[in-house]
Amino acid sequence: MKETSTHLQKKATSTGPFLESALPPKSNGYNVLVVDDENGVCQIVQRMLVDKQYQVQTSQSVADALRAIEQKPFDAYVMDDKLPDGSGLDVAERIRSKGSEAPIILMSGYDKSAVALRAEKSRISEFLQKPFSREMICNAVKKAIGSPKVTLA
Repeated sequence: MKETSTHLQKKATSTGPFLESALPPKSNGYNVLVVDDENGVCQIVQRMLVDKQYQVQTSQSVADALRAIEQKPFDAYVMDDKLPDGSGLDVAERIRSKGSEAPIILMSGYDKSAVALRAEKSRISEFLQKPFSREMICNAVKKAIGSPKVTLA
């Protein structure tokens, strides 16, 4: 880890042709809303998706998520089933009632059979069991909406 940090630090502070390649890519891509009551989960999923060039906004409650979807549309939603003020399915139902067909990926640490019928009615694209891997979350989003187009800044 220290070697990587030192390498990146040298690369960022060097002059010449390496400086341009050290700039992060700029995404022209998809907006994803991540909803989970655990801030750590939001941050981890956000980092995973930002690394793949998705633009990510996070919310930690149903109320927060509803405010976010009123402000702008998202290309995909990744949300926890259990939230302090309701369920990710409450948010999914609101998204569908607004006429959006954007993919919704539901995450849960519980058995999916408990929410299967309601999830089907809300047209949930995919159900991910917690704990999940980087590969699982990134593949689910890529499958749902594709990869964003990337240009260098």
